[in-house]
Amino acid sequence: MKCTKIFSIVCMLLLSTICLPQAGWAQSPQKLGKVKSALITEISGITPYGYGEGYFWVHNDSGDGPFVYLIDSTASLKVKVEVEGVKFTDVEDIARFQVDDKKYLVLADIGNNLRNREILSLYVIEEPQVTISKSLNTIKVPLLKEIKVRYSDKRRDAEAIFVDPTDHQLYITSKRDFESTVFSLPLDLNGSTAHTLRPLLTLPFTFTTSADISGDRKYIVAKNLTTIYMWERQNGQSVIETMSQTPQIIPYIIEPQGEAICFDLYNRFLYTISERPFGLDSYLYKYDF
Repeated sequence: MKCTKIFSIVCMLLLSTICLPQAGWAQSPQKLGKVKSALITEISGITPYGYGEGYFWVHNDSGDGPFVYLIDSTASLKVKVEVEGVKFTDVEDIARFQVDDKKYLVLADIGNNLRNREILSLYVIEEPQVTISKSLNTIKVPLLKEIKVRYSDKRRDAEAIFVDPTDHQLYITSKRDFESTVFSLPLDLNGSTAHTLRPLLTLPFTFTTSADISGDRKYIVAKNLTTIYMWERQNGQSVIETMSQTPQIIPYIIEPQGEAICFDLYNRFLYTISERPFGLDSYLYKYDF
């Protein structure tokens, strides 16, 4: 992407946030560590490791194999996981969910820059409980489920998902629509039907690159290249009712192509991490909101 095009996109995104309220309790982020591994140069999604505090699953977007990577809180690569039986096309976000005592990861192969794909995929694996050592550990895990999706009205590019812990409904937010559009589907691990997604809500911003929901279901966040948006969920509200409200703005240190955000396991902090375009540095940031 040319620098002039990036500048134009950033200007448009900044203008879209002028009238939105700022979150007064947010603090400046803490820079935890720099990404150094050459294996993770295009990080597009992040979610916390379910079996221990201070670790995160990340992944690259298009051009990588079927891999998920575990990093620690200094952004150091600890584990490389290969998902067997699948070929990734353009995985753009990752989310976690739990059913009974089993933990799962879902990888969203929903990037569609050229809008040349009609059918997109969500890949589900059981979250591996890994051995962490000083050297890089490499393991393989089987694909548990591929869930196919398509949009009812037109082909779209999307990069943001999260799973509501209340009912295991998965939400997708589009990227390149003039106003990012929200869709949803049930995470049915036993079904075989492809899902046709219909628009449920449009948001007052565009170019959404990642989203998440806190484990206590209280907060929802989404981000684009310039801004973090947050909604606080009231008792009894659905996700769509919550996101229909005007979001607040979390003060954000703009990253070089920052495309990933998540809550921690204990719903206390937000974390962001970016790609490394043009050889720029990428850091793991921690936000106290």
